[in-house]
Amino acid sequence: MSPIIRAGYVAIVGRPNVGKSTLVNNLVGTRLAAVSPKPQTSRYRILAVLHGDDFQVGLLDTPGRPAEPRIDALSRRMLRETRQALEIADLAVLVSAPRTPGDVEETLLDEIRAQDIPAIVAVNKLDTVRKGSLLPVIEAYNNLYDEFRDIVPISARTGDGLDSLLQRIIANLPEQEPLFDPSTLTDRSETFLISELIREGVFAVYGDEVPYATAVEVEKHVPQDPEHGDKDFIEASVYVERSSQRGIVVGKGGQALKDVGVRVRPLIEELLGRPVMLSLWARTRPRWRRDDRFLRMLEE
Repeated sequence: MSPIIRAGYVAIVGRPNVGKSTLVNNLVGTRLAAVSPKPQTSRYRILAVLHGDDFQVGLLDTPGRPAEPRIDALSRRMLRETRQALEIADLAVLVSAPRTPGDVEETLLDEIRAQDIPAIVAVNKLDTVRKGSLLPVIEAYNNLYDEFRDIVPISARTGDGLDSLLQRIIANLPEQEPLFDPSTLTDRSETFLISELIREGVFAVYGDEVPYATAVEVEKHVPQDPEHGDKDFIEASVYVERSSQRGIVVGKGGQALKDVGVRVRPLIEELLGRPVMLSLWARTRPRWRRDDRFLRMLEE
């Protein structure tokens, strides 16, 4: 008979660029989700499982909820990812910047209420403000909804407050048998995680507009390929919507795309635990953000 522990799914929700993916990565101690200073880096719901002697926490990282969502297929899928995470969650963590709640937070809170699940607020970016300035923020959240289980100031970047947040998460999960195999870290494939790391590199290297027009597909992954010195050979394509964007992605003499490879190859090697030969290509796929079939393929 399995032991009874604290176990459950936790939906991590909030605006774009409030640090949800950084929080998830730092809680599990592994880079699973793409992170960037640019908003709306996250596009997919990613499960990350944290194991302890008497708990299992299934963190559901979700795309940021924009104030004015686009109406293309990609944006609809991103909104659906958040709704579905809340539908299966036992607890919601609303991640906020250190400012009073606005329309987006109120909308997310309405969705949390509709699922009748407990909620915690994590006020992130503690390292960017004076601690005294958080008191009006905490008061505003208490006034917005007096049934929050807790409001925890944190810095996902530095780790400040994460132990306290984790303890509050565990305390608010149901007591039940374990939900996950002890070896489970995520529900995503190795190929998907590699594509996310490459996409993170794209967001880091290029300007404000181009990353949002890009998608990444890992087309080939040959572990310990003898043709490449027993390194893992990975071939991936960076898709853009217009030929003019392809030129920007490639860069003069191919330098920009090489910069992406230099940035992400060590991250992929850290993920796999093996040396990697990475080959990147830039390709044009018009209107890919409106192509449901292509978007489904990218999630595999």
